Amino acid sequence: MLEIIIGYINIFFMYYIFIYAVVFFISTVYSVLQLNESKRKRGFSEALAIDNKENYIPISILVPAYNEEKTVNDCIESLLSLDYKEFEIIVIDDGSNDDTSKVIIDKFKLKRVARPIRRLVKCKKEEFVYERFINNIKLTLVRKENGGKADALNMGINVSRYPLFVSLDADSILQYDSLTNIVAPFMEDDTTIAVGGNIKVANQVVLENGRVKKILPPKKLLVIFQTIEYYRVFLTTRVWFNSFNGNLIISGAFGLFKKSCAINVGGYDTNTIGEDMDLVVKLHSFYRKNKIKYNIKYAYDAICWSQVPETFKDLKGQRRRWHIGLMTSLFNHKYIFLNPKYGFVGIFSFMYFVVYELFSCVIDIFGLLIIIVSYFAGYLNIKFLATFLLVYILYSVIISVTSVMLENYVFRHIPSITTLLKLILFSIVESFGYRQLCSFYRLTGFIGYKKYKNKWNKITRIKQNRIKYEKETSKE
Repeated sequence: MLEIIIGYINIFFMYYIFIYAVVFFISTVYSVLQLNESKRKRGFSEALAIDNKENYIPISILVPAYNEEKTVNDCIESLLSLDYKEFEIIVIDDGSNDDTSKVIIDKFKLKRVARPIRRLVKCKKEEFVYERFINNIKLTLVRKENGGKADALNMGINVSRYPLFVSLDADSILQYDSLTNIVAPFMEDDTTIAVGGNIKVANQVVLENGRVKKILPPKKLLVIFQTIEYYRVFLTTRVWFNSFNGNLIISGAFGLFKKSCAINVGGYDTNTIGEDMDLVVKLHSFYRKNKIKYNIKYAYDAICWSQVPETFKDLKGQRRRWHIGLMTSLFNHKYIFLNPKYGFVGIFSFMYFVVYELFSCVIDIFGLLIIIVSYFAGYLNIKFLATFLLVYILYSVIISVTSVMLENYVFRHIPSITTLLKLILFSIVESFGYRQLCSFYRLTGFIGYKKYKNKWNKITRIKQNRIKYEKETSKE
């Protein structure tokens, strides 16, 4: 009997991994072709953008901040250097217990103002508002009662003046041309309601005025693995999902939204730590239900540099938080699952996220346990297992290496041949431990769902690499 059960489980795993491989293969091939075509046309697009600088849509940049005194001023300085015609910066201090507000006020010499705030979406009460125009850019600081990131973003929506708003993490740095690139889909198609940006790892990058000054070779193991992982996600899967309006996630680190659309769905949900995905799924749901034509897009050339965890503790907290947010978003909108009324979003995208994002960690860990049980029960065919694992690992390596090569081809952000070879080597190594560790960390999201579902576990922030770089160059 046990042998029959194990046989069926093996068949399930074969189909599960085969379908996953097919999806990733299609997405990778499509992305390679699409990005190659986009790169070929980039020169024409840049020339067109220069000729049409007067054609723009004003943007409000919302920066929710909680205990961000170490990084928030770097973020603001980079925003002030953006190459865009008209925008405002709104920093929302969500009841920090450090000097987040003070360092902003002191650095940028802000003045307190009495400003009424209209509640278009629900949020907690403000404590004070400071403002100042810097080079014709309005910088606003709102200090409010602590309510979480979603509540802070809702406050930002209420304070904002412009029809489009960007949600941006306080530890993130926008590239100088990121607003121009992320707003392009709104200019090209008036049915666009949201656009996601491309998130890149900032830990080893020296940035100055939103421009890449130098890319240092990555040294820390976790940073290297996450760099490869980000290439794989943001240059393959999301590019393909973009082709059929199927993206369910716009990273909370950098996304652009039409404000009226966000207000239509009640803004950000303050009862989830996955507020970024929840808003996107709500937008899909609202516009599908009401049969209104819409598009949610992804701009691979709209780049945001963001810090990633450098310790196992921070990585665990991040992946657990991400998975709890994913769970909440999918459970809250489970009516979409395989529902033809929601088109390809319901039939494919939602199903993919349930099977290959939500439950993949359970299946991965369960698969390892089955292998161990099968071995001790004497039902394990070592030759078959070795062949199967070799093919699976080889396939995973090919996808990762392709993503690294694609990144180097499109952006030239890999500083040297040595670094390129290092990333290729670690594309092989990551299959032996890192991916399984991430699955385990995500699994803790299931186990600790009730305990952590309302907790925002922040990673340890580090100062940008600029100071270190300046010291190194001064010695040369």
